[in-house]
Amino acid sequence: MSRHLRSEHGLGSEDEEGSSGGGQAQLHEYASDMPSAGMPFVYNRDRMITEFVIALDTPTQWNSTYKLLHDAITYRDVLTDMYNESRATDGQFITNDHWSLAKIVHDVLETFDNATHIFSYVYEPNIHTVILECIKIICTIKQTSLANPDPSVKRLLDNMKVKWCAYFTEFPPIYAIVDILDPSVKLEGLTNLLTFYYQQLDVNFDVPYYVNNCKRILERLCEDYEAMIQPQPVGSSMGASRLGILGP
Repeated sequence: MSRHLRSEHGLGSEDEEGSSGGGQAQLHEYASDMPSAGMPFVYNRDRMITEFVIALDTPTQWNSTYKLLHDAITYRDVLTDMYNESRATDGQFITNDHWSLAKIVHDVLETFDNATHIFSYVYEPNIHTVILECIKIICTIKQTSLANPDPSVKRLLDNMKVKWCAYFTEFPPIYAIVDILDPSVKLEGLTNLLTFYYQQLDVNFDVPYYVNNCKRILERLCEDYEAMIQPQPVGSSMGASRLGILGP
């Protein structure tokens, strides 16, 4: 967004000297020139109620669902009164059971939302936290499922688990390599973490083969790097073993 505003509209970043009020102020100034900018927000209670209820049944990203549920739970009394008043004729009311289910889903998605904020934190290296955060998420889903015998809750969490497996059944090697380089993890720790993770997923995965493959990739990277900084005679192999990073 910042690059687009600078290149297309000549707006500087917030820390650039000479920018009038910083990027946020310039963004608002730019937006004020857009069509319909400055139009007053018109509150429509019936429309708000309708869109809120529709959102509960609309597939969307988990972060957006978490934010929706967080705000809804904060104002649950107001929303309950407004919705129940609007449906007084047909008797389709929001009950405490609905809010209990919303709270369960909210608490599960909170773990996911926290993880995505960690993954998106660009000012410090954080790739080595991916596997640990994934373990937190899948453990939260599994523990919540075990603690709530309600079939609707279990069905919901099972669907979340299936979707999760579609994205995080096998980690790209870069995630494993940074854990190998982490002095607190290394090869043995990575193997233990992944073994525990796939046990929670109930997925058959060849962890030793995956770890060894990542080890071979890292060995080649180390050998290439050492060849660049200190060329060796042909046939010599020092690489990762010499650097001592592939120990237990």
